[in-house]
Amino acid sequence: MILYETQLTWLRRIFAGKGLIMALVVGFLAVESIVAACFFSLMHFKTSNNWATRSEQVLLEIERMRSIVTGAETNQRGYLITGSDEYLAPYRQSLDMLQEQIRRIGSLTRENSLQQDRVAFLATQVDQRSDEMEQAVALRQTKGLPGAKSIVTQNRQNRTMDTIHDITGQILDEETRVLARNRADSNAWAFTTGSLALVFFVLNAVVFALCGVVMTLALSSQAQADRLVRALRPPPTAATR
Repeated sequence: MILYETQLTWLRRIFAGKGLIMALVVGFLAVESIVAACFFSLMHFKTSNNWATRSEQVLLEIERMRSIVTGAETNQRGYLITGSDEYLAPYRQSLDMLQEQIRRIGSLTRENSLQQDRVAFLATQVDQRSDEMEQAVALRQTKGLPGAKSIVTQNRQNRTMDTIHDITGQILDEETRVLARNRADSNAWAFTTGSLALVFFVLNAVVFALCGVVMTLALSSQAQADRLVRALRPPPTAATR
């Protein structure tokens, strides 16, 4: 009877050990799933953050372009009033920088077709405004200040600068909306990644604890099996003695 109960206890421990092993396997699978989810979440976070950074760069380039336009007009006006050549070099440098700024903005917004249309229209308006300013400079050189004033008055009626400010404002508004959306996505993915990382560490702790339990149970079962084998071993006979 005692032997039967010992065997039954041993079998129960074996089945309990199998259950723990199954739990351990499930735990390992869960950990691997969490690792994969963390990876994809981190990739989404990185992508959203990159888009947000690009939108911030667009906003910065637009403001820089506006500053360059203002600088070009200031230096052109200084030349028209004074006739001093010292204003021409920074004025023409600003015109060259404007073209580079438009190329940068176009490159940064290449995935947004609506923004690309706006940038293309902005480029035509900047070219028109550059031509208008160049006409005024040429007349100042040939006909003096009165000739320059006449073309400036005429160009004001085109309202080219107003159009430039309007279109840059539309680009800024769009990128501000895109930036807010991407920042929200980035924050959401950051929270998701952090939560998954926490779950990962908790599951790791559970799996390691299960490993300890399985190893302890296995050692205990082995020890009990050894005791059972010794108990069942026949006593030595006189011959063996």
